Amino acid sequence: MILVFGGTTEGKQAIEVLDALQLQYIYSTKTAIKVELGKNGLYRSGAFSVESLEQFISDKKITAIIHASHPFAEELHRTIDVVAKRCELPVYRLQRAYPERIESSMIYYVQNYEDSLKVLNEKFKGKILLGLTGVQTIEKFENFWENNLSYFRILDRPSSKDIALKSGFPENQLILGYPNTSVEAEVELFQQKKIAVVITKESGNSGALSVKIDAAKQCNIPIIIIKKPKLPTSFQLVNNKSTLSEILKTTVQ
Repeated sequence: MILVFGGTTEGKQAIEVLDALQLQYIYSTKTAIKVELGKNGLYRSGAFSVESLEQFISDKKITAIIHASHPFAEELHRTIDVVAKRCELPVYRLQRAYPERIESSMIYYVQNYEDSLKVLNEKFKGKILLGLTGVQTIEKFENFWENNLSYFRILDRPSSKDIALKSGFPENQLILGYPNTSVEAEVELFQQKKIAVVITKESGNSGALSVKIDAAKQCNIPIIIIKKPKLPTSFQLVNNKSTLSEILKTTVQ
């Protein structure tokens, strides 16, 4: 039995590979979602602690982990790393593609949320902000948005709205929906809201990072990009579905 951590485009790719190979698997996400699985797939949701994941692996007789969750799921990265080492399981990290970092006076690459907030407060006070970092991060920027007009785009679902409103963020400054997949649509949003600075995460092409960068460049708007966190060295990086399929053919079947 293979345990897949998903909830992403890469998670869907892992499902396709496992279904094609007719391997048994459990697809896991932190929050409950609708997902189509093959006849050999099972679904579960909910966060794992180190202890609960270790017990789950033992109970379900897990033999390998495919880690295809979001690149910024840092707590999950650590949990998987610790448990996989204890249980002596391989972890195949299905990677997404990332655009090359660009050297530009209008693009600020920062290490973490603290650094991004520092850049906002030092360089962009009084400017209209568009936050594209996800609903879980809104509270991290409270020091800026409580004094400067800001918008945050979040998923259009009740749980996301609840998180945003509990942080005290104004409901009329929420933009509900998925990331725009075209530069034209993103430019239209920037212009409509008179955005003067954008902040996002280095979430790869699956997260439409290139679209956000190109739209900001077209509008001559500075963009702050939080760099993706480093992964544990124990993870075996896999860059595409075909490579994952070949690995599973030789190590699992």
